[in-house]
Amino acid sequence: MRLALWIAARHLWRGRNRYARLINWMTLAGLGVGVLVLTVVVSVMNGFDAELRSRILGTVPHALLPVSLGVDAQTAAGLPGVAAAYPFFQASGMVVGAGGVAPVAVYGIDAADAGRLAAIDTHMLFGRLDEALAAPTGLVMGRPLARRLGLVEGDPLRLALPQVDGGRVQPRFKTFRLQGLFEVGAEFDYAMVVVSRAAFDDGEMQRLGADGIRVVLDDPLAAGEFATMVAASGDGAEAAAEIETWMQNYGELFLAVRIEKALMFLILLLIVAVAGFNIVSSQTMVIDSKRADIAVLRSLGATGTLVQRVFLVQGVLVATLGIVSGLILGVAAANHIGPIFAVLETWLGLRLLDGSYFETVPSQVLPADLALIGGLSWLLCLLSAWIPARRAARQNPVEGLHA
Repeated sequence: MRLALWIAARHLWRGRNRYARLINWMTLAGLGVGVLVLTVVVSVMNGFDAELRSRILGTVPHALLPVSLGVDAQTAAGLPGVAAAYPFFQASGMVVGAGGVAPVAVYGIDAADAGRLAAIDTHMLFGRLDEALAAPTGLVMGRPLARRLGLVEGDPLRLALPQVDGGRVQPRFKTFRLQGLFEVGAEFDYAMVVVSRAAFDDGEMQRLGADGIRVVLDDPLAAGEFATMVAASGDGAEAAAEIETWMQNYGELFLAVRIEKALMFLILLLIVAVAGFNIVSSQTMVIDSKRADIAVLRSLGATGTLVQRVFLVQGVLVATLGIVSGLILGVAAANHIGPIFAVLETWLGLRLLDGSYFETVPSQVLPADLALIGGLSWLLCLLSAWIPARRAARQNPVEGLHA
């Protein structure tokens, strides 16, 4: 193997066929660029996925246990995998403001538990969440929604909630005062309000929406398993149907993100594969130019295995250098994607993130993704290098000596 490595390196850096050497270096560059682009795109998609999870799963209940299950907050907090549990009310309604009407999701919590709604509490632009909910008539909403309705801090507004009465659905109006504004950077900024549970009595909460225990899980992705566990200790399938998890409303969104990431990975991996398959053409050219040398080696006693190893190692060297350089540059670019993206926007004269919830391009480099990219790319290149190397080992040395 040491001899094969020495001969392969000599051919790669000191070969007489300059055109073949150029193709090898172009192959290396193509592999590097392909792996770089794949690394950056996958890392950016990881970043968007992580941001969506943080903003959405930090706002919506991971699981909501209805009062019909008979589970209180203290009991729920002691269940396996639960980080926190507290009384919670949610409903659908309409906000009536000076500038119009907007449909909203209504979240009701106690002022003492305001800090547990961390995604909103840490993104307050005006007022404090706990102080705003200290009064029964206090209400907090997203700044974009307040602008749409023409509301400013301190303005009165009405909240219409549907109530079933005698088989008919009638609106139930309650008056609040805008005491705080938040901006999470997600759809909740346009379609959610937070009020105090003290604004309703127990009967109202059960008639106007869903009253229960909001559960915050250590691992939000385990919400389905948590619902199954709670249901197993209750009335089985009937209890499971009453437990609402975030996956029921947002599971398809994150599934779509995962599918999009997988498709982008496969598409960009094809670019790496095309660059890798260039090894076949470059190595074939080298082998054709080295037919006489191969014949001399064989006549001096070199085995077909040694010849195959020489050209296999040469192809693998090109592939390894290209993949490693692509990964290094890709990680560097992914970690500095914000400034790079800002420069591109300046050059193009565009604001590509306008109209989205993001001010900068997020990025998250995962070691597992790097290992997958490097491993699959290397396997593709190994196959590409093996095909011409096997052909070289099967050449007839007699024909090479007469060439």
